[in-house]
Amino acid sequence: MAKAKWPKVTVGTHLTVTEYEDGRTELVWDDEQLLKEVREAIKSVKKTKSAKKTEWNDWYLRILTKDLRCGISETTVNKVVKKINPNYLIPVFECQLAHDSANHESKVCGKKLIEVKLDGVRVLTIVYPDGRVNQYSRNGKELVNFGHIKSQFEQIATGLLEPWVFDGEIMSSSFQDLMKQVHRKSDVAADDAVLNLFDCIPLVHFKAGKWNAKQSFRTEHVTKFVEHHKDVLTHVRALSQELVDLDSEKGQKRFKEINAQAIAGGYEGIMIKDPDAGYQCKRSVAWLKLKPFIEVSLTVTAVKKVQARMLVSWVHLFVRV
Repeated sequence: MAKAKWPKVTVGTHLTVTEYEDGRTELVWDDEQLLKEVREAIKSVKKTKSAKKTEWNDWYLRILTKDLRCGISETTVNKVVKKINPNYLIPVFECQLAHDSANHESKVCGKKLIEVKLDGVRVLTIVYPDGRVNQYSRNGKELVNFGHIKSQFEQIATGLLEPWVFDGEIMSSSFQDLMKQVHRKSDVAADDAVLNLFDCIPLVHFKAGKWNAKQSFRTEHVTKFVEHHKDVLTHVRALSQELVDLDSEKGQKRFKEINAQAIAGGYEGIMIKDPDAGYQCKRSVAWLKLKPFIEVSLTVTAVKKVQARMLVSWVHLFVRV
């Protein structure tokens, strides 16, 4: 069977769409042709005097200024378009995201994989057997400032039989320092950054939006992969997990211990994962996040009322810890 040729280019009347093998889609508009047709349309509307003031302000003006915001996202558009013509679906880069456990307390039961929740930058690393490596944020923005990690993946890429997506979180000396380096275009200093992997999925399944392989299998695969290449992947770690039975007294005790240790260790919280669930490129209850709730008692020592902008009154509370 002949292999698909990349990139795939589709040329329309006003728009050229270029699709790349790693899932990216590039859109290029023919502005001159489009502008010419817009001018003709405006002349036609003016000639018939059919457009009212509200139509000009709320419709034509927005087209001319390229402001087409109407209070919906690509999710809404895709839900409608999918029923009409799937060929016009808007490409969306998505990975699995977690729900807040506070909103799904009934799911915090049974056997679950528990891991610490890292306070870093979510990074999806796509590794191809031909040696190419691309890294993206959870929203699909390409990350180019972690070259030392990419080069390590490039060295072991040829051992893969198919393209894989490795899902993880990059950590640095501090969150503030890390955020300064993520999208910096010059003077990049991110050599101390470490990628902590917690999941993986073949690229073909990632594009399809899901993989039915169990979480426990994927976790084991990541652990073995990193261990096998530890001499090369010196800035890559496999995030450790522990299987805990939340329906037992012993499991509840251990669950509280892990949570307390995570807080003491300065982590953002813990993650609760269903060991039997597959990977879904959307927010899923298979992953639940639990962040610590810290209660502090304060004594009010004074109250001062101040006037702020827009005639809004604010009250300043002076407290003593």
